[in-house]
Amino acid sequence: MTKDEMRAEIRRLALKAEKKTFFEVMAEQLKDCPNLAVYGAGHMGRLFVNEARLHCPGIKINCFLDRNADEKPEFLGFPVYKPDDASLKMDFREKATIVLALYLREHEYDYLAGDLRKLGYKRFIDTFYLQFFYFYSALDQSKQSELEDRGLFAREIEDILKAFDLMADEHSQEVFFNAIYFHSVFDYRRSLPQQNMEDYVDVNVPFRNKYRSFVDCGAYTGDTLEQLVTRHKVDFYFGFEPDRQNYAKLERRADALSEKIGQAVLLPLGVCNVNRFSRFASLGEMGSRLDDEGDEIVQTVRLDDVLKGYHDLTIKMDVEGAEIKALEGAKGIITETKPDLAICVYHRISDLWRIPNILKEWVPEYLFYLRSHKIAVDDKILYTTMN
Repeated sequence: MTKDEMRAEIRRLALKAEKKTFFEVMAEQLKDCPNLAVYGAGHMGRLFVNEARLHCPGIKINCFLDRNADEKPEFLGFPVYKPDDASLKMDFREKATIVLALYLREHEYDYLAGDLRKLGYKRFIDTFYLQFFYFYSALDQSKQSELEDRGLFAREIEDILKAFDLMADEHSQEVFFNAIYFHSVFDYRRSLPQQNMEDYVDVNVPFRNKYRSFVDCGAYTGDTLEQLVTRHKVDFYFGFEPDRQNYAKLERRADALSEKIGQAVLLPLGVCNVNRFSRFASLGEMGSRLDDEGDEIVQTVRLDDVLKGYHDLTIKMDVEGAEIKALEGAKGIITETKPDLAICVYHRISDLWRIPNILKEWVPEYLFYLRSHKIAVDDKILYTTMN
């Protein structure tokens, strides 16, 4: 499909977006599954069960499947079996629908489904729909409301097309187009353009600052840091992580990698557009975020106030839907020093077009690249740099 064809199709999709909500579509798919087994007695499995109970109350879940069933024989009130448990007769395996409730890359889902087919299981819920369950459940109520607003695309179609026109290469245009396609018609089975890339640190983007000074907003447990130092020479690393449990793991990982980093500054802070104490939903895992109903209080800061005088920065932001506020708190740095940026644009649907449009207004010279590092709705990251 040419760029002009994609542009025309985006307009058509926006004006005729699916009128049903995602959960109405999902309930229709699940209603014909009399025997439902959830593979994965963990975080994703819990999210699926909780959202299914809330939005698809008519479905019946029989059990969980998990290779570690010996350690966890019961989960959420359901029995847990190993997939090859002798009590699961072949008749059940052939008729059951398996929900693959794990957070994996696309090819890993294929391998898992292949292993289960060898055991006699034949039917699987599309994993792309499960990614949406994870994506939706991790959001606070205000972001969920945006996802349920089916008129959003039509109202903001001109801004959507303006952002699409900013994409600097064909790959970015295809990723952008597919994101609009996914959310407008809820068909998450469309193939994504794939490249062998690692989030943030190996993305086929001509960054001018070469990762020498890296600002990691939403540093989590240091997973990006570890990938970063294996590929690049890092003189300065600034890690912002307000979740206490994640921060402790970040500290340990930074200590283990200290010989590969010039200088590392770790800060148990969130990033925002204001310096204040804010409520925070602390999960000790992915998904911890600023939330007005959060159970903890954390300090948030403006990057403009914390990183005065630093140049040649690469700034990464994965802050669970607070990216625009975090960018506003770094507007001075961005407009004055024009750092390379790696910004998540998938926590809110509208971030896909609002964030590039904001950045283009601030820095007209920026070039924009969009990459998708996992499947369907997740891990779409906007990269910006200058010639």
